[in-house]
Amino acid sequence: MLHLSPFWFCTNSVPGDDLIPALDAAREFGFSDVELSAIDGISEQIVAERVCDEYVAWVRARLEERGLRCVAVSGHCDLTNDRQFARFLKKLEFAGKIGATRINTRCGPACRTVKFRKNLSRAVEAAAPYRLRINLESYGDIVGTARECGPIFREIGHPSVRCNYDPGNNYRFARGEISIADDICESLEVLDCLHLKDALLRDGYIYNPPIGQGEVGYAAVFSALEKSRTSIPCGLEVPQSFRVRASDFAIEQLTPAPEEVRRAIRESLDFIAQNCAV
Repeated sequence: MLHLSPFWFCTNSVPGDDLIPALDAAREFGFSDVELSAIDGISEQIVAERVCDEYVAWVRARLEERGLRCVAVSGHCDLTNDRQFARFLKKLEFAGKIGATRINTRCGPACRTVKFRKNLSRAVEAAAPYRLRINLESYGDIVGTARECGPIFREIGHPSVRCNYDPGNNYRFARGEISIADDICESLEVLDCLHLKDALLRDGYIYNPPIGQGEVGYAAVFSALEKSRTSIPCGLEVPQSFRVRASDFAIEQLTPAPEEVRRAIRESLDFIAQNCAV
């Protein structure tokens, strides 16, 4: 049985930009590790513009009150956009100072790879004093499916730049074209961690249902990984606050009831417990 270790809670699983309810949910469901959310325009529970020593201390105190620690930061932005990249550097600073070991981000449009490489080099330099890993998430942009992006990581060739594989994202932009279970095995050379996120196409929109209730095929994913690894770092991500229009990938905000959010987390954990060791 595949061991998910460390296994953490992605705080964007709780809708809104208020950090406290997300931390309370992590504690309620028995997590000790979290990935704090600083996702531009979707879940800004960590605010780039507020990052300073006092802000980091305030967040650390809120974590310690609940027996939590931050192991990762979700800092998604377009690294080829100068304004967004400047904010990313502040998120990176926060991640390093709070004691995280990794920051996850998308990359940017494939047509701007030169700008991406330039800014990534700057980010790697900024991350070095913190020994912080920069994980490029499979998002369907510069980094997409594993079979497509292997050459990109080989070209980057830096040990602190790795892949965060998100099966839910890959379903969104490559559904019907790949088997997630097969594709994820092609990422093992550069894989740092996994985001557990399911996906389901319904009435022209892609939703993120509880793990195991979508179309990713997580039983097959876990089985495939188990053949190559005994354990893998992994974050639970069950965002209920948006849906994605399948025709053009436009994001539409949703307002789920608190009990719906908790049900999605609880049912995800039940499925994971039946299929993995945590």
